[in-house]
Amino acid sequence: MNKPTSLPALTALLVLAGATMVHGAVTIQTTGALGGYGGSNLDMNVFFDGAGVSSTGSPFFTAPGSTVLAGAFGGSVGISFDAMADVSLAPATLGDELTDANFNVDGAGFVGVAGGPNSGGIGGNATQHEGIRITFDEITGISPSIGIRLTGISVQNVGRPGTDTAGESFTIVNLMTRQSVTFDPLAESLSAGTFDVSGLDIFRVGGDAGDVASIISGDIGGFRIDGLTFETFAVPEPSVALLGGVGLLGLLRRRRA
Repeated sequence: MNKPTSLPALTALLVLAGATMVHGAVTIQTTGALGGYGGSNLDMNVFFDGAGVSSTGSPFFTAPGSTVLAGAFGGSVGISFDAMADVSLAPATLGDELTDANFNVDGAGFVGVAGGPNSGGIGGNATQHEGIRITFDEITGISPSIGIRLTGISVQNVGRPGTDTAGESFTIVNLMTRQSVTFDPLAESLSAGTFDVSGLDIFRVGGDAGDVASIISGDIGGFRIDGLTFETFAVPEPSVALLGGVGLLGLLRRRRA
């Protein structure tokens, strides 16, 4: 697994503080009703009711979960998937779409990309890498003091001894920082399921919608996705976090004196 590069010191401080105040998670998963879908985009909205319980009106996905943060009650998170036939691997644009594509959804509702190197899965070779871009295309009715962090992506058709190809891999990219992590399921004794991407700190806050991540094929084999997990957390006030860090530094200096 590749280790993400370091964030700037202040950003790292804020992310660390936020990560200690997680207040609920939502798991989005296919219902299986998508079989045969071939469009280029998939959209869903996740709603929090007045008590913080989540749901979605999509017939294709479920979204069980909750938040205890009152600033998210009554709010919603719009999520979209975009199929990509070829994805940039250049460091400055890692994860960006080079060529648009359509989805290929199998009978179980697992989502792949039509055509290309894997004929329906999300595949790749030395010159072409398919992928899916994930966007929080709206975060409405949610306070800017609340963050929405992507923590896991559910990947299917990977890590099967005797079925999947040795060297089959996929990469998750934080589209805001270009940090990435690569999984090689067979080599790492992993299997299909939810892969933890929390170390990439892929998040946006209330009112700040936009692209968040891409999942890209390696050079060999292929895979499909069937959902994701995100969590809500309280974003610390920068001044409080910064003062806390300064205070800790002062305390350490006094102890050394």
